[in-house]
Amino acid sequence: MNSKSLIAALAIAAGVAGISPLVQADEPAAKTVQPGVNNTRELVVGDRAPDMYQHTDKALRNWKAKGLKAPKEQAQWVQINDKYMMVMITNGTIVDITPVER
Repeated sequence: MNSKSLIAALAIAAGVAGISPLVQADEPAAKTVQPGVNNTRELVVGDRAPDMYQHTDKALRNWKAKGLKAPKEQAQWVQINDKYMMVMITNGTIVDITPVER
């Protein structure tokens, strides 16, 4: 390979390498939608509540004052939007739903 061919090959390689990041940067970012904490669908008995409602810090401590029955063993009352839901701490299953009294 003579020096002119070598120089030409290196120039082409450098040009392609220099343009590649610019082309990649011009591509628009992929649009993603993160699901909301509560999502938009209605939760029903038997559904799995969002993970955050399995944490004891989300439990309603004053469930009796709100007219709710005692939670089952390994369950707790939580408020999700306009409903009180009894959620199993172990697996997040909703076992009872009561509307919030206004």
